[in-house]
Amino acid sequence: MSDDRSRRFMEMLTAHQRDLYSYVTMLLAGDSAAADVVQDANVDLWSNMDRFDFDRPFLPWAMKFAFNRVLAHRKARGRSRLVFSDEFVQALSDDCVNDPVKADDRLTALRECLGQLPPGQRQLVTQRYQGSLSVKAIASRTGVTANGVSAQLYRLRKALAKCIETRLVGADGGYAS
Repeated sequence: MSDDRSRRFMEMLTAHQRDLYSYVTMLLAGDSAAADVVQDANVDLWSNMDRFDFDRPFLPWAMKFAFNRVLAHRKARGRSRLVFSDEFVQALSDDCVNDPVKADDRLTALRECLGQLPPGQRQLVTQRYQGSLSVKAIASRTGVTANGVSAQLYRLRKALAKCIETRLVGADGGYAS
């Protein structure tokens, strides 16, 4: 591998780190392991550098490696911890690969919507999806039944999805999908 090719590849990889992180964070619904998943994807990308065609866009190619790492991470954590179905994550990934800027907009909208939640609701979402606590553990901590916690999380996910879509429509004059 030539030094020039390695340098060009490293420049592209570095330039798209934020995009890859946003993409992985979105697919993992804010899971705190996103940085580790991106790092694993970076290792895969680097080891496959010789397969990259410099005449093609880098980001969609890189997103395929990141997507595979997301799937591996989800499988390793077990189905009980999954927030979204594999089909939904695949559809989300396809949407991001087709329009990476939109993925970053969605992540920004998610952060803004989370910021608007009352503190107790924001804490519930954070414990479950960033702290990776089980519904049972949250129920035990809060004194609410596991079914009650699940119902709250379901309502919060629906409210966050609606908030995100509303923000995206408002921000771009109507490109929500």
